[in-house]
Amino acid sequence: MADKTSAGSSGTGAGEDGGIDDMLMHLELCDDELDDVVLGKTAVAEFRKEARWLAIGKVLTTKSFSAEALFEKMKAIWNLSREPGCREAGKNLYIFQMHCLGDWKKVVHQGPWTFRRCVVMIEEYDGMSDLETVSFTGMYVWAQIHGIPELYRKAVVVDDLARKLGKAKEVQMALKLFYEGNYVRIRVMIDTTKPLMRFVSLSVIGEERMKGRDVA
Repeated sequence: MADKTSAGSSGTGAGEDGGIDDMLMHLELCDDELDDVVLGKTAVAEFRKEARWLAIGKVLTTKSFSAEALFEKMKAIWNLSREPGCREAGKNLYIFQMHCLGDWKKVVHQGPWTFRRCVVMIEEYDGMSDLETVSFTGMYVWAQIHGIPELYRKAVVVDDLARKLGKAKEVQMALKLFYEGNYVRIRVMIDTTKPLMRFVSLSVIGEERMKGRDVA
């Protein structure tokens, strides 16, 4: 770990241009700097317990906004049993600390979440991995598939159709509480780097190709 404190005036120099990694490559550490802070196993075990309920977030936007505005909005949307800890962790990266499993599951596995009409990507975080290596390519959404003939309205068929959209997590065949039309409801992880799929098709040997309308 590096201490970014520097003596003298703050000007633009080679260290700033090359970044902290470049600076460290040219440093010769003295004995005092090599005197480690040692963490005991008991302390580390406690830290890892808390890390079970960490999450990392990223807002998909190029517009500027304040971290405080994001934190306050997400706390209001999530309405968790205990107020989460929040901190800015890098360029458009944010760490959220929940305090129980139920709150953590809600933040990480429910959604999708939005902030000022922009998607907030949430991933679980172990508290150790390099923040810049966290991948934010997938997002769970609810989608509808319309127009499936009754003959083929079977869980195994719908599951295969759902997988065309992305990684299927849940399929709802009977929508008594949400009934609004002739469709099935699915929860899938879509790849945010690709265009949304508007249709999924079903082919039966010897019959005409059927196209089911997908509405995210």
